[in-house]
Amino acid sequence: MPGEALLAKQAGGLETTDATQEVVEVQGERFVKAVRFTIRKASEASNTTQLNLENTTVIKKGDALVATFWVRGNKMDGKSPAQLAFLFEKSTPPWTHSIFRPIHMAREGKTWKCVRIVFAAVEDYAAGQAMVSLRLAYGPQTVEIADFSVINLGPGKSAEEICRLNAVANPLPEAVVQVNFNEHRQTIDGFGGNFCQARYGKTDKIDPVGQYNLDHLNGVMARVGVPLNYYTPEPGIYKKDRQAKAAFELMQELARRQIPMIASVWEGPLWMLPGKVEEGGRVLAPERYDDCIAALIHFLVTARDDYHAPVDFFSFNEPDLGVNFKFTPSEMATFIRQAGPRFKAAGLTTKFLVGDTAFGVNLVDYATPLLADTTLAPYLGPLAFHCWDAMGASEGGYRALADLGQMYHRPILCTEVGHDAQLYQQPNPWPSWENALRLVAVYARTFRLTGASVMLYWTYQNNYPLVTPNGQQPYPAFEVIQMLEKAFPKGSVVCSSAYECEGLQVLAARGPEGKGETVLLVNTVGAGTVTVKGLPLGKKVHCQTLKAASEPQAAASVTGRNDAVVIRLPARSVTLLTME
Repeated sequence: MPGEALLAKQAGGLETTDATQEVVEVQGERFVKAVRFTIRKASEASNTTQLNLENTTVIKKGDALVATFWVRGNKMDGKSPAQLAFLFEKSTPPWTHSIFRPIHMAREGKTWKCVRIVFAAVEDYAAGQAMVSLRLAYGPQTVEIADFSVINLGPGKSAEEICRLNAVANPLPEAVVQVNFNEHRQTIDGFGGNFCQARYGKTDKIDPVGQYNLDHLNGVMARVGVPLNYYTPEPGIYKKDRQAKAAFELMQELARRQIPMIASVWEGPLWMLPGKVEEGGRVLAPERYDDCIAALIHFLVTARDDYHAPVDFFSFNEPDLGVNFKFTPSEMATFIRQAGPRFKAAGLTTKFLVGDTAFGVNLVDYATPLLADTTLAPYLGPLAFHCWDAMGASEGGYRALADLGQMYHRPILCTEVGHDAQLYQQPNPWPSWENALRLVAVYARTFRLTGASVMLYWTYQNNYPLVTPNGQQPYPAFEVIQMLEKAFPKGSVVCSSAYECEGLQVLAARGPEGKGETVLLVNTVGAGTVTVKGLPLGKKVHCQTLKAASEPQAAASVTGRNDAVVIRLPARSVTLLTME
């Protein structure tokens, strides 16, 4: 992709965010021109305004590609750096991703930052069939981009080799982390997962992947997909066999294990939710609210009475985007105002999750009108969101969730945990260390910023699997979740940690009943040195490291004494410091 295309190509969606695009002169750098984007309005989705640059030569599946460019910019409020996202994807539906990478500018708005990204093409592309997408709609901000290029290194490199090349090109900057174990955030209630295969039409109550996770992880909550489209094929008709039976039997097993449950709806029957099957953004007509409520009550009462599986919380999945029921906050308020009393009259104690939004940054605007409506309060449960945007969201945007929960005295649940909602498009990424590494980074950042007390992985079944399909061999992602469960058991309290270092994620916590301290350091880039300050005096520091088997570096090494230690972190590693 020639660099001059960056300066010549017009971005799409400029009018939606009241944005402008211009070519500007640059002084004192190796390049003399840059393209400047000024975004003036916020948007629901980061791709509302984006610059697309199509490939000009043939690319083969497995080719290693290196993107290099320079960026700088600030948010309009002047308090934080600008951000964008880099994608390489198919230029037509289904927009298959080879890579998605959030990028933050240098904190000093006038400082240029060089970005190098190494990745592999997941498909064959003729000229014009793939594109780099630079997503810009991350709120009001100014972004400048210069000296853009993508070079094809050709075939012959494994995915792991490409990840190692990426780490070499991006060493971890020297960083200082200040922890304060006396400054407490939320209490961690634990970890759990989604069980949604019946929602996709599966008729077994649980598959080997789900069984392994139930038996080997300490799940404190589960989210179950309600196959409403199958359950009620006609108004007032209810089918309790096949996938409905699978969902009920799974819920029965979860109840037997005393695991609290969320029941969520994705798809509805066409008589209730017209349109195309699995089409997003479909609106439930107000005249169908009563029918939908009746069907939900029938399902929840059947689970409770016939399978002894009471449901704690209910939600429509991602109603902000409409996957697949779309509700505005006002429409959701009307629905809950009708459904809440009828749930209660049926003897159900099930509360509505507030939000269950597709992204964390969408939750505050969506949930605030619901929380402010006092008539809804008796029917509302915790705040809920999905953290697919965790690595691209600003700190301020994610901290706003914690502030909202504190304001309304409600717990916060992250009901879908993952680092890439399109990861399933890539060829078998589940066994890779890179998948595990990016996943644990998401857990760390989301716990640290949002006030979430429970995080539910997407999914504990053979959909984004944590173990082999036969349920025999755990993948690295399973190992990091198991490590997190042990490091941050129920009752641990998240503590303050402050640092400025892209490529590093930190989570500090004090153990249950104030016993023991833990610091998690996730290095997603190359090797580097981190100084951790604020450790308790007089305690011995223990160090545990997980990393890719192919990485040549030794485990993390710790030096220092008193309240600070210096740690040499291996490339692409997860390091756990525990104190006693």
